[in-house]
Amino acid sequence: MKSDLDRLMAERNLDAIVVEGPDGLESANPDYNYFVGGRHIPGLIIKKRSEPAMLLHGPWEQNEAEQTGLTLVSLNRWNIREILQQFPDRLEARVEQRRRIFADLGIRGRVGIYGTVRAGPFFALMTRLAQQIDGLEIVAELDRDVISMARLTKDVDEIERMRAVGRKTCAVLQAAVDFIRAGRIDDDCVRGADGAPLTIGDVRRLMLREMAALGLEAPAGMIIAQGRDAGLPHARGDDAMPLRPGQAIVIDIFPREAGGGYFHDMTRTFAIGYAPPELQQAYDEVLGAFTMAMNAFEAGAPTRTYQDMVCAYFEERGHDTIRRTYPIEEGYIHSLGHGLGLEIHEDLSFSSLVDRGDTIEPGAVFTVEPGLYYPSRGFGVRIEDTCYCTPDGRFESLTPFPKELVIA
Repeated sequence: MKSDLDRLMAERNLDAIVVEGPDGLESANPDYNYFVGGRHIPGLIIKKRSEPAMLLHGPWEQNEAEQTGLTLVSLNRWNIREILQQFPDRLEARVEQRRRIFADLGIRGRVGIYGTVRAGPFFALMTRLAQQIDGLEIVAELDRDVISMARLTKDVDEIERMRAVGRKTCAVLQAAVDFIRAGRIDDDCVRGADGAPLTIGDVRRLMLREMAALGLEAPAGMIIAQGRDAGLPHARGDDAMPLRPGQAIVIDIFPREAGGGYFHDMTRTFAIGYAPPELQQAYDEVLGAFTMAMNAFEAGAPTRTYQDMVCAYFEERGHDTIRRTYPIEEGYIHSLGHGLGLEIHEDLSFSSLVDRGDTIEPGAVFTVEPGLYYPSRGFGVRIEDTCYCTPDGRFESLTPFPKELVIA
């Protein structure tokens, strides 16, 4: 949460943090979006330790800036035309403007840098700036950085937004299930009212329309994978493929609030009409792993504990896992979940490969998504909810949607 920023800065001995404003739309810059709340305000966030965050902005965005609740500083305070007259080289002008900003606002010491930027120009700017300001140390963090750790836990307003996105996402998937259920099975495919085969593309287009109507968007698309494709976790699915009875269909959708807000992430696996015994068994085992993990979660516990638990569960049932084999292509081949918020994958890991010491803290939002993948057998299964660890240590699914394999 934002209230944790000062503590996190103190732990890392940071005197200030600087979040570069959007290069284009704010939706591509989640660290900056975290402060401005999805508003399109070109500018710069600067926060000194133990002081409120400042938004440096242009006069054109005054109204939008006032809605952020941040301390506002006009960029007109540093006359860029005057600076350009003194420093015709654009890089030198940018360095001089930033030098004056840091000097006037008292930015010195260890300064962390964040935000989405063009790497080359920004590297040149920061390198030159550090050379010109005595005592300035530019700090870049690889992962588990200050802002990622603040974003890891959500406040009340963030959770309410994520609950709303979850309800809407479930409504989108329900519309897809109803659409499929309204068809009829004929000649080994599902046909619509006009007699034409229903395809994956038909389902995808329906879901995109439903998302738009509910104020959601899918910047990273979605997964609707059938048969062998369902056995490949990131196969998006072939839009031309007709829906076929008895085959696994993995639908993984991860929309967000339109304009660059909070994401939801959910997956269900379906079979139309009936499920072959092998698919039903795999589904029951995945659902068993999901239920076991949800019942076992404890606030403050290491995430690695639950990944190992699920691996052991699948290994006992004859499946290979990523804990035992790497690289791995069939069985349980990924981690149990990941953090979720302004990005689909936020900085909370349940990985078997690297144990960073991550723990489940109250306020965290993360996915729970065990799966089994057998492309050589023509199927895959994944079940996924978005989960919230409440302040009092309970665990709440933000995905109110049934877990039923067969679409009758």
